[in-house]
Amino acid sequence: MASTCFLCYTILMALSASLSRKFLGLSTLSLGGLSLLIVGYAFFGFNDASAPLEGRLVPAAYHKEVQWRVINTNMVESGATIPPDTNVIFLLPGDASAILRRILLGSYDPDIRYWGYCLPEDYDQTRAVTSDRLPGKVFLSEGERKARDEEYRRQISNRFSIPENLTDEDLNQLRTRPAGRIEHEIETFDPSSICYIMSQVPLAIGLDPDDDEANDQVEKEYGTDPKVADTDGDGVSDGREIFFLHSSPIRRDSDGDGLIDGVEDANHNGHIDATETDPVKWDTDRDGLPDGLMKIGVRRDTQMMGEDKNLNGIVDDGETDPRKWSSLGDDISDGDRYYQCLMTGGTDC
Repeated sequence: MASTCFLCYTILMALSASLSRKFLGLSTLSLGGLSLLIVGYAFFGFNDASAPLEGRLVPAAYHKEVQWRVINTNMVESGATIPPDTNVIFLLPGDASAILRRILLGSYDPDIRYWGYCLPEDYDQTRAVTSDRLPGKVFLSEGERKARDEEYRRQISNRFSIPENLTDEDLNQLRTRPAGRIEHEIETFDPSSICYIMSQVPLAIGLDPDDDEANDQVEKEYGTDPKVADTDGDGVSDGREIFFLHSSPIRRDSDGDGLIDGVEDANHNGHIDATETDPVKWDTDRDGLPDGLMKIGVRRDTQMMGEDKNLNGIVDDGETDPRKWSSLGDDISDGDRYYQCLMTGGTDC
């Protein structure tokens, strides 16, 4: 634990000293103030108190103190949760494989906001303190990148009017990356990485030893087997079901229509293509008939109904198309045609 604390202190002191000298012009700050200024720097100053993260990340002198937490290598290996609105340092195991950001942090949500910073493998504290550049690289969630771009455009639009006072300095600023504007740099995290993160929401951090695109903490939360890529054996990996299909990774047939998820998502890519039915909708085309074959009715008044009667994912002779409201392309749905058949005494409807 002492070594972990030293790493935290090293990160904070090196980054804070560099930022304080170049961007903040402060000669002395407490460790707590320095660490929070690191976080505050990543945004566009402390002026916009309405923004959800900026208002929480200012130094204690301006606002409330933000707590710190360390997630060590053992915690990353077993799976842990990054709490929201907390300064978090996490350390990746040295024997881990490189892992993508969205898998490591357990989220594909394009709207959530988090940002972080990783030290380089050859990090040198003395060089970092004397340099006028930040050591290492920054990572930003998709939602954070979007918010930063919107804020930057707002600041640029408020700074000058093109017809009235566009100066040479303004033009130059538009051509180059403005000082203080940090952009996304890291998409893959390497073994032994030492990183900082601040998130707006809880994040499930962990490794992905079964390579199913869901880390161990996510698998804990969904009750899947972290050592098996496809827990329910339906042909679609746990991660694809959780993050893309939003189907059940522990049920072979999520919507109960008789077709297993891997038959509906035939190419197992986690997306509903034009040639596929939806594994979370028992009636994809909304024609009143199940995509596969299932019992419909109450108590004794039940019967087997469905479009893919042999459950093979193919429209065979005598079957209607579960992707088309009307397989014949007219104004009568497959469901209505089915019931008309029953009402006229049909035996093979």
